Amino acid sequence: MLLAILGPFGSYMNGGPLRLLAYWTGAMLLGLALYGSAYRLVSMKLARGSRRWWLALAGATLLASVPEALATRTAAFRLWPELAKLHLSLPLWFAQTTTIGLVAMGCVGLVMRRSATMPDDMPAPPASVEPAVTPLGGDVLALQMEDHYVRVHRPAGTELVLMPLGRAIEAMQAEGLRTHRSWWVAGHAVAAVEGNARSMRLRLSNGVVAPVARSAVIYLKAAGWFVDTEGDAAPRAGQPSFP
Repeated sequence: MLLAILGPFGSYMNGGPLRLLAYWTGAMLLGLALYGSAYRLVSMKLARGSRRWWLALAGATLLASVPEALATRTAAFRLWPELAKLHLSLPLWFAQTTTIGLVAMGCVGLVMRRSATMPDDMPAPPASVEPAVTPLGGDVLALQMEDHYVRVHRPAGTELVLMPLGRAIEAMQAEGLRTHRSWWVAGHAVAAVEGNARSMRLRLSNGVVAPVARSAVIYLKAAGWFVDTEGDAAPRAGQPSFP
């Protein structure tokens, strides 16, 4: 409805509010299927919020814009035959479609990323490592909360599991710590500790970067995951130890 009222890219001159509304509603529903599928596919393969994820999301948006541009161009020419007489090229139509797609995907990515963050002063207690009845199998490097799901990071990839993060941590058999409201990291997965106490992050053995809340730094230091060298974090030699 908003696009029908605003009439971007000169569509407001086409006339016919009902046809404009029908056109933009159909375009958005098709975009929901195309761009939504692209977003979910990228998020299943890569850690959400990482640099590779953003690049892959932009590439997936460009690919999804191809069928979106073809379908909307055909529909527009049938609804408004006078547009066909303007000889609007397919590359121009693709550029306009991609602009809307990139803005929409970027906004969704930012909103979903912020929904998984927490205030720096929120406590991050050490995770329980007691045996659970139904442990998660395989070599788990980290757990990442995504809405009602938990993304399980493994050396060979990731998978989504429908359960609260707390339940997933209880199902872990490996030793680790809760580094963030939305992250749990296994000790053996930490390849490097980057940054300082004000802005710390953990680089895992599979290349994924896990955030560390300020309130969790004290737990990581107490567990021996790093040493504080003049305000900068440096990993200890060998595997991290645990209390």
